[in-house]
Amino acid sequence: MKIAKFVYLFIILLSIVATHYLAEYETSVRGYKAYGGEYTIPILGWIIATIYYEICKSIDNNKKFKTGREKNE
Repeated sequence: MKIAKFVYLFIILLSIVATHYLAEYETSVRGYKAYGGEYTIPILGWIIATIYYEICKSIDNNKKFKTGREKNE
């Protein structure tokens, strides 16, 4: 689970940093302040990170449940 938490935070931080650089790039290409899809990157990063974390948590819970049941039987 520690790795899943690290990946979760890494994806969120990476998406925030990428947004900064993408906004600068789009501003230089367009010639004016960019207000486009590059500002949705942190939201999409958060959604992807949350889905990844919940899948890892579910897999971990299933492993604990199966090993616990086998010991009881």
